[in-house]
Amino acid sequence: INQIMRSAVRFKRVKVTAVDVIKPMIVLLMLNVAVMTIWTVIDPLQRQTVVVTQDPFLRNVETYGVCSSDHVSIFVAILCVINLGSLLFALFQAYMARKISTELQESSYIFLAMSIILLVSFIGIPVIIIARDNSAAFYFVTAGLIFVVCSSLLLLTFIPKVRALRKKNRNARMSASSRFSSATSTREGIKILSTPVCQAELERKNCELAVEQAELEKENRELKRLLS
Repeated sequence: INQIMRSAVRFKRVKVTAVDVIKPMIVLLMLNVAVMTIWTVIDPLQRQTVVVTQDPFLRNVETYGVCSSDHVSIFVAILCVINLGSLLFALFQAYMARKISTELQESSYIFLAMSIILLVSFIGIPVIIIARDNSAAFYFVTAGLIFVVCSSLLLLTFIPKVRALRKKNRNARMSASSRFSSATSTREGIKILSTPVCQAELERKNCELAVEQAELEKENRELKRLLS
C-alpha cells in the first residue's frame, strides 16, 4: 500500500502482484528455517530430566523434562533479532500508512496489534526466563503470551473488516428502503386518486373549468366584435 501511494504521488504507475506480497514472508520463513536447521545440525537439543523433590530414600517424587543445548542462547538471540527486526520494520510501515482509508488497508489496526505484541514480548519473555525453573509458572506464562499474541493479531485484523462490511451492507439496505418508500408513496397517491369519490370531484372540477373556458371565449368574441 505504501509503495502504491508513493508512486501515486509521483504520478508513476506501479503494479503490485501476489508474488511481491509473498516475497518478504518467504524470506523471513527461510531465515528462520535456516537458523533452526543449523541449530539442529550443530547443537541439537537434548532432553534432560530435572528432579524437583525426592523422598527420604532418594527416590524421585517430582520431576519435569526440558530440552536444552550448549549454545541455546546464541541461536535464540539470532532468532529474536530476525523476528523482532521484521516486527519493528512492519511497525514502521504500518505507521507510514496510518492515514490511508480502512477500506484499502488495515495498517492502523496492524500497528496496534504489533504494538501489543511488542509490549507483551518485552514483559513476557523476561518473566519466562525468570520462571523457567518453575514448570507451572513457565507453562502458564508461555500459554498466556501465545494467546495474547495470536488473539490480538487476529481480532484487530478481522473485526474492523467485519464492521466495515456490516456498515456498508446497512447503508445499502437503508438506501434500498428509502427508494422503496418513495415508490410506495407514489403508488399510494395514484391509488387514492383512483377512488370513486376523487373521480367524481375531478369531473366536477373539469365541468367548472369548461364553463369558465366557455365564458372566457364568449367575452373574447365580444371584445373582437367591439374592436372591429
